[in-house]
Amino acid sequence: MRATAVRSQAAHPALAVDPALPGLAEFFDSDRLSELLGHPVWADRLRHKPGTSAVARLREAGGGIGWLATYSPDAAAKLEKTFSRAVGSGLEVHHVALPDYPEHSLVSGPIELDHRLYRPLRPFREAGFGWIFADRAVEVLNYNPQRRVVFGLRHRGERLVCKLGAAPPHADGQLLAKLASSGVPVLETVDRSGLPTSSHVQYFSWFGSGDLSTVGASHPYPLEAASPGTAADAGAASYAAGMALALLHQQPPAFESHRWRAPAGSLIDLVRETSSLLPGISDRLERLRAGLEPLLRRPGRAALIHGDFSADQVLVDGSDIRLTDLERCTYGAGASDLGSFAAVEILHSMPLARGTDVLALPRTAAMLDGYSAGPTGATETEVLGWTVFHLLNRLSEPFRSCSPTWRQDMVNQLDLMEDILW
Repeated sequence: MRATAVRSQAAHPALAVDPALPGLAEFFDSDRLSELLGHPVWADRLRHKPGTSAVARLREAGGGIGWLATYSPDAAAKLEKTFSRAVGSGLEVHHVALPDYPEHSLVSGPIELDHRLYRPLRPFREAGFGWIFADRAVEVLNYNPQRRVVFGLRHRGERLVCKLGAAPPHADGQLLAKLASSGVPVLETVDRSGLPTSSHVQYFSWFGSGDLSTVGASHPYPLEAASPGTAADAGAASYAAGMALALLHQQPPAFESHRWRAPAGSLIDLVRETSSLLPGISDRLERLRAGLEPLLRRPGRAALIHGDFSADQVLVDGSDIRLTDLERCTYGAGASDLGSFAAVEILHSMPLARGTDVLALPRTAAMLDGYSAGPTGATETEVLGWTVFHLLNRLSEPFRSCSPTWRQDMVNQLDLMEDILW
């Protein structure tokens, strides 16, 4: 374990968010963070528990991925086991002390020492896979600290994707097989002998060359590589994604209980949580909630929904597509999936001119056309209402992405939401 001392900059604006966690300020300045850790890095995927902890994904310029954390003195004991595991494994944990705050520090380490994924990774250690992330033996495709890691690997000449979570998956192999047997183009799990197994692990065959967000994109979504294809290919794949979504929405409830929370309750929680992060916009958020709630009061047709639908949840292989990552699949308003897709494309298209027809953005427009070709559809009012809802749900994303301009980014996004709603 390496220990470093560094002078904290108390004037950093992030401190105002949580004075109980002075180390949080360092998450928002990639230059200073790189200096502290001794190589180019930046943080994102922030998980913040006010007054207690902040944990983020740590990305390296050379492609490495790990985690970064700071804890309050009362919660710092959670790291003791991580330190002992580091000593026992020979893996490095970097500990950065903050002299201005002697009881506070920054800690970073590899995915293998993520304290919520350590036990789920045990089958890989027992099977002799070694330190697969630290040694770059596998390709990390996605990592959400303390939640999940997704990685690609080769097994007996076959390219596979493994999803490993802190909790067993919500969308299990049985659900995916049931959807596939009904014609819904989802990515099914596969069984492969010789690979570690547990209730926390799923394997999938590798599909295609990328997701819909990168096909035909001159400027793909952040941190993604562009995939082969033209704008026309992206349009065709978006249309196919809409048709696939319509088919998903025709399926019967997949769970014993299909009760779902009324949007009004979620709106109240979102406004409260976001206002605590940026109090200066609380009045505007309350007005937005009051204007949005009537649109969601009658949410339209209920259906089995994806729950987190966006272009990056659609894998593309030429003219063929697969829906993936159905971890939030539930019973809810069908138009919610449409609004979710639109919201993500909007965020990746910003800045947008005032008055822009956000449902005419290329992928969204083609997806809606494909969806409307099915037996059911949704009105523009329904889709716009849910689009604003999902933009609100993602309003704190600049903060979670550790953007140094997160406050202004949030204000800009709120401006757009008000423009769409009114």
